[in-house]
Formats: sequence, structure tokens, C-alpha cells
Amino acid sequence: MKSQSYLTKEFDIQNDFERFDAKNDIFNRALWDEKVKPKDFFTSYDIANYKPKKSKGFDHWDYALRNASWHMTDVVGELKFETEGRVEGFTDYYSINRPGSKNKVSISSSTETSMRLKKAAVTLGAGSAGICSIDERWIYSHQFSRKNGESRPMDLPKSLKFALVFTMPMNYQLGQTFPAALSGTATGDGYARCLNTANALAQFITNLGYEAVASMNDTGLNIPMAIEAGLGEYGRHGLLITPKFGPNVRIAKVFTDLPLEIDAPVDFGVKQFCNVCRKCADACPVKAIPQGDPESKPPNFSSLKGIKKWTVNAEKCFKFWVGMNTDCAICIRVCPYNKDYSKWWNRIGLKLAGGPLRSVMIWLDRVLKYGERKKPEKWWRESIK
Repeated sequence: MKSQSYLTKEFDIQNDFERFDAKNDIFNRALWDEKVKPKDFFTSYDIANYKPKKSKGFDHWDYALRNASWHMTDVVGELKFETEGRVEGFTDYYSINRPGSKNKVSISSSTETSMRLKKAAVTLGAGSAGICSIDERWIYSHQFSRKNGESRPMDLPKSLKFALVFTMPMNYQLGQTFPAALSGTATGDGYARCLNTANALAQFITNLGYEAVASMNDTGLNIPMAIEAGLGEYGRHGLLITPKFGPNVRIAKVFTDLPLEIDAPVDFGVKQFCNVCRKCADACPVKAIPQGDPESKPPNFSSLKGIKKWTVNAEKCFKFWVGMNTDCAICIRVCPYNKDYSKWWNRIGLKLAGGPLRSVMIWLDRVLKYGERKKPEKWWRESIK
């Protein structure tokens, strides 16, 4: 497949490459690895256990809104936790869809089918959608149970051949307050909307008589699949950068056997831009984002090896999150690609970033003070438009 060979070449994937074991994900390691101490991070998502801070953005109002934004994702995701140990959306794919049609819809064109599926995705809330074939390199080798701490081989049905990958834009104004308990609402809300869109799309495909499995952070790596599906490029901060929303997105996917036409990767100059821009690396409080060139050796086993790329040090990053009791995302806030692209002048900036005048874009970003943190109390005081 063209998109798969693109990633092989673009990231110089080597012979010692290994599929990722979900047990080594930094959030899962926090449950079994003594080196990764979560302290109050997870328990703070129960409002009974939040601990307000003197810092603005961490009071009762802020935690109440953040935790509320996660409510449906947590409740739906843990419906089968006690009986089966599943945390759907994060360690296990979703299994909440109803049976579909016994008859398969008539398909005359995979191109037409793909167009309809992407239109359905956007109609159901996605910011953008693309299609890739399932590349086993990005599917986890093993799943991890947060209930009993055991690993088991990945059980994604082999009959599924394609993935519809979609982005979900996060609230730009809330994201300007990162890092704070308040801004964690942007993350929680993004996941909640991914939950709805992914499962609605899976039900749509099932209703057509085909197989479909909805997935968020579980089952496989979202970013390489999103790149293969033509949704964006890889940034220095280890995030997907999209041409419509920058890095300010969450990603989800639906695996299916519905015959589809895959999309091609896109190139709008992100790699060249990140080669000269180090704003995210400079802004990272714990220096978890690399300043240098892409490397094949990861900083620890919570990242892929045998693939040449910029890799964030997950241990440093998560330790900072734990210290705040919320997610950080300073790297998203300060990224020059993080703009409101409904504004024409920001779209001009996007074109500058993709060409030989990218240094002008970096200069303008600094002079115009994009990426500066908005005070959380200012967000609360702003009127609803």
C-alpha cells in the first residue's frame, strides 16, 4: 500500500521495529510500574477526591467542569469493567453497538462508499475523516487489563481490513488556558464527542450489514493511522498536526470490513517547519520534547523503537501531569499551527508555514504573542457568543 510504504520511508522504519505492547503505555505503567507513581492523578477525576490549589484554574468550579466533561466517557467505558475488566476506549475497543442488518447493502463503487462514509463522519461530529488500510505495525501486540494487570494478545478480528480515522477538534478558547484543571475540560469534551461519533459510525456501518468496531486510544496507535489516512503530519511534539485545526484535536477510528478506498498521506510542510521551530520544546517545563533531530532510540520503553522520529519522553511528561493533577498540553497551546483557521489571516499564516517564508511565520507568531496562556478566570468571565 502506498500510504504504508510512505511511513516506512518517511520514518526510516528499521528491522528492529516492534509492535507496541499496551502494557507499556505510560498510563497503564502507572498501575504496575513502581517507577511511575500516579499519586492523586486518577483519583482526582472523582470530584470527592479533588484537591484545590491556590493557582488559578484549579478551584472547585474548574475541577467540577473538567470531571463533568469526562463523565460519559468514563461511565460508558467502564460498563463492563467489573464483569469483564474492560475499559473501553482506552484499553479495549467498544462493544456497545446493537446488531445490524442481516443483509449487506449493495455496493457498486468503493469510491462512492468512502465518500458517503466520510460525509457521515463529519455529519456525526468529526472535524475531518480519512481512510487507511489496517497496517498491523500500528495495532498493539497485546492488550492490558487495568483490573487484573494481565496482558493478552490483541483480539481485533482479522476480517477487518480498513480503518476510518477521524479528528475531533477541541475547544480552542479552553485550550488557551492550558495547563489547568479548567483546560482539562477541552480534553474530556473531545473524548466524549469522539465516543459518540465513533460508536455512531460503527452502528451506521453495522446497519449496512458490515462489521465495524469503534475505537479511541485502545487497540492501536492513532497518529500513524491518521497520517496514512491523509489527515495531517507528524510534529516535533509527537502530535498530529492537521491543516484545519493544527494539533488541537483528538483522534478516533472505526475498523471495518466495508470495502473502501484508501486516502494518500498529505504534505503541507510540517516537517520542514518543525525542523526550525522549537517553540514546543522550549516551552515544555520538564524538557520532555526533544530539541534535536529525529532519533531511532526512544527515551524509554513507553515509546516505539526502530522508527526514526521525534519522541516525547513519556515519563517526564506524565510526572508533570501528576504534579498538577491534570493534563498539560502546553505544547498544543504554544504550537504555531494552533490557530483558529476560520480567520483568513491565520490561513495565510498556514501557507507561510508551508513555504520558504516559514521563518516569517515563526517571527509573526512570537511578535503577535500567539500561544500565550489565557487566565482561566478570564475564560469564566467571557460572555457566551
